[in-house]
Amino acid sequence: MRRSAVLAALAAATVPAFALPAGAAAAAPPDATPTRPGAVYAATNDPTGNEIRVFNRAADGRLTPAGDVATGGLGSGNFEQSANSVVLGGRGGESSPINFTGSARFLLTTNTGSDSVSIFRVEPGGLELVEVEEGGQLDRPISVTVSNGVVYALNSDQSQCATLSATITGFTLDEDGQLTPIPGSTRPLAGNGPPFSGCTQVSFDKTGDVLAVTEKNADVITTYRVGRDGLASQPIRNETPGVGPFGFTFTQTDRLLTTENNGQFEGQGAASSFRIEKDATLTAVSGDVRNTQTDTCWIVLTDNGKYAYVTNAMSNNISSYRVRPDGTMTLLEAIAGRADELPRPVAIPEDLTLSGDSRYLYARNARDGDIFAFAVQSDGTLEEIQNLPRALPPGAIGVAAR
Repeated sequence: MRRSAVLAALAAATVPAFALPAGAAAAAPPDATPTRPGAVYAATNDPTGNEIRVFNRAADGRLTPAGDVATGGLGSGNFEQSANSVVLGGRGGESSPINFTGSARFLLTTNTGSDSVSIFRVEPGGLELVEVEEGGQLDRPISVTVSNGVVYALNSDQSQCATLSATITGFTLDEDGQLTPIPGSTRPLAGNGPPFSGCTQVSFDKTGDVLAVTEKNADVITTYRVGRDGLASQPIRNETPGVGPFGFTFTQTDRLLTTENNGQFEGQGAASSFRIEKDATLTAVSGDVRNTQTDTCWIVLTDNGKYAYVTNAMSNNISSYRVRPDGTMTLLEAIAGRADELPRPVAIPEDLTLSGDSRYLYARNARDGDIFAFAVQSDGTLEEIQNLPRALPPGAIGVAAR
């Protein structure tokens, strides 16, 4: 089902900027070259009307609230324990480029409460809602990914009302931002069955030839080979060295990096890395590299592939890792940055994202909706430059930056 909307202009000038914390720098780090302004996006996940909350990003990395844009769908209002519910795709430096000949760029988001996916065109003046797709076999979608004009959504099995089986389902995406279901593209996950799979994220690798899904309850990473017609293969089951794979990302050299929460046991948070084989199976490179923090969940990687950052949900902070070209990971800093205003328990830092040039890192927590902004230094360390208290409502999901 396709709908359209007029351009939603952003009124950033009418909203005051948040103050920097005491002692924080107001500009980019000394070793950073000037960067272009951009934006950060998150979904409110409101069950009465989902919206994308927009923050304008200045050249120094600081954010200014710039209004909400309706998705045309409904959120769930629940903490979905998901990653990639809001993603960017198109020409430029995004992790999943669409590779069109034109300059179109799109933002995609899931509407878990109304079983749909919304597509926005990113315009100089704001976001233009292009389509709300309700076709195919969408059922509680919580994560979405795009590459080479193909979109896959992850249908969650974590329902409060019924026992479901988690699946992925595919669409083609044209240059106008219109989605068309791919017949026969719905596939099960390798970890389905009691208990729930606990699926969290779906993503293409850098080539668009491999699709992966993490299943934290099943301790499985499911992979698929993707053909030129956009059809995914049957699921391939991959075991992990640790327990509870959650968020993941890909390097430019066919390596998959994932977090492992290791049952949320205190001090047992970790990350692992894998080589992607030609048959889309995974071979462990670095297994279960601990960071001494608790409940490690989300992960991002800098564009140069050198540094990875993870959020530790029960420790209220961020850890950093050094990544070698072969995918080997070593802990850089157990506590690289905070994700809570006060040292209170259970802030649950969630998604984090890097600006398009990897100069700035943004992380949010679920309890208060705070967003923490950091400048990424040349040695991989983080410098906090801004805190936006209660920038997002309870139940918000996803975050993406450009």
